Amino acid sequence: MLGLKKSGLVLSVVFTLAGCNYQNVEHSHSHGHDHGHIHDYDDSYSHSHSHSHSLHHGVLVPLFSAQQKVGYAELKLHDDKGDLELWLTVDKAGANPLDMALNSEVRVSFPKLSTQQVQLRVRNTEKNEDEDGKGNLRGNNTNYFIFPGDTGVDAAFLTGKEFASDAVISFEKDGVQYTTDVFVLRPHTH
Repeated sequence: MLGLKKSGLVLSVVFTLAGCNYQNVEHSHSHGHDHGHIHDYDDSYSHSHSHSHSLHHGVLVPLFSAQQKVGYAELKLHDDKGDLELWLTVDKAGANPLDMALNSEVRVSFPKLSTQQVQLRVRNTEKNEDEDGKGNLRGNNTNYFIFPGDTGVDAAFLTGKEFASDAVISFEKDGVQYTTDVFVLRPHTH
């Protein structure tokens, strides 16, 4: 990753290597104070090719609570219908789920779009299967959430292979706030 950081200024560099576009995903705390956490991003979540190095081919981003990294969120956008799939895990490989109650909601915010926020929920309480048909229930808990599901909300604003938007994932679990930093959401193209 290439970047220049001085007095809150960040120089972003975008380059192409072997047909894949890469960009640094640094952010600046130039508003006069330090948040006290260190971000160790790598190309597995800034990689903007039609495939990804994450378990479900989504955008993999670190998940923070109380300014400490506590896991990962993998958000997959399907370009043809604008639907979102989200998996929450403790580890980067996706082997250890970060489970929540079945009635939990996860927010994905889009600060630069007219639809600034959507709510992700479980698909169902019987299996909560992902689009590959794999069930994601462990007792009364799950780490898998979708949008729009059966809400009737129009997801057309998320469609198209060229879609790209800043996004933030956030939720509350057991009275504790969890969030990602701002990242660029791009679709998994079919």
